[in-house]
Amino acid sequence: MVTLSLEGALEAGRMYRSTGAISSTLLRPHVLRSWERSHLGGADPRRPRAEGLGTLDVERLRDRQDALVRAAQPYMQALSRASGRERHAAMLGDSQAVVLDVLGDQQTIHGPERVPGPGALLDEAACGTNGIGTAIAENGYVELVGPEHFIEGFQAFTCQGIPLRDGTGAMAGVLSVSVRRPEVVYRLREIMLCAAHGIEMDLLAARLEGDLERVLVARDHWAEALDRLLGDIVQAQAAVRLRLAFAAEELSSHRLTHARELLALATTLLEQFRRHAALWRVLARDEAAAPRPIQLDALVRDLLELLRTEASVRNVEIVLCDIESVVVDADPNTLARWVFRSLIGAMRATRGGAIRVDLYRSADGAALHIFPVPGPGMAQASLAPLKLVVPGRLILSPELGAGIDRTWLSA
Repeated sequence: MVTLSLEGALEAGRMYRSTGAISSTLLRPHVLRSWERSHLGGADPRRPRAEGLGTLDVERLRDRQDALVRAAQPYMQALSRASGRERHAAMLGDSQAVVLDVLGDQQTIHGPERVPGPGALLDEAACGTNGIGTAIAENGYVELVGPEHFIEGFQAFTCQGIPLRDGTGAMAGVLSVSVRRPEVVYRLREIMLCAAHGIEMDLLAARLEGDLERVLVARDHWAEALDRLLGDIVQAQAAVRLRLAFAAEELSSHRLTHARELLALATTLLEQFRRHAALWRVLARDEAAAPRPIQLDALVRDLLELLRTEASVRNVEIVLCDIESVVVDADPNTLARWVFRSLIGAMRATRGGAIRVDLYRSADGAALHIFPVPGPGMAQASLAPLKLVVPGRLILSPELGAGIDRTWLSA
């Protein structure tokens, strides 16, 4: 595959420089699209290297992008370590394809065939096909082998790039890796993808902290639980960084089997983080949403997983009994908040005891039962069970919570 890409790209490059024509058969689809954009944008295929901003402009840009640069540094360091003694560069670009930071070996960073440094302008119109500009234009992961780069000055490298999203889902920048030997790319691909998602995780966590400050200012009675929940999410961040650091060390020594196990674990943690972070943002914001099908049993399980620390702090055992698979049409935000508050209220009311959770389909949609089991010295009569009926096709609203025991919610 790499050989075919190299031969086709070399021939396509010779054809373009001599006739100005771009072959639709010699280039891989994403490379063909990029060459066409580069041609239309006026990129010069004979350009030796990228143009760049002045020193003062670079300093100002890095100051504006300080949060992204700081979030990326530990992951770029892991990528650099994973490359071992190979000639390489881990690069960070902003959403306009301007290089913000570069880490790598001395020859690749400062040698005669060096990669573009901070301030380099790598959009396709200026520099043609490359790991940063093309990842932005394609809005996804790209790999480019040697002569698949549009301009000659980049063809000594094989590059991969992936866009980075911020806490709102908007593009924040690009993570890219450049190496001299194409086969090194395949060794680094998985850790690079994990590193990109790790950076996004840090950017999202920073936004979540801002959400928590808003909740704390509002003095919401369940802010304490959200605070602990955010702490769990931050711990997950640290765990992912640690796994990636270990995997980088393993990859640098070519111990691929152990590295892949570590990366698989990091990927699992990242997926868990995304689920928890998405729920956290719903819980921390008092916003409604359009109704849509909700897998209610999965939501209940995810919320209980989120509340593991809360249950431990309050010495409450959670017992899942009959949890049926059930889908309801509802406002997901309001539904998640009502279930969360109900579970929190039950935990507070049964300190030292347990809560039993049932979920089953009913004629009306779904019925969620939360049965409090009293702790030592508590009377069962003081704890009424909670039943929340979720209609099949209705937007949940605060009015539907009228039957919920308010002492649970305000405890």
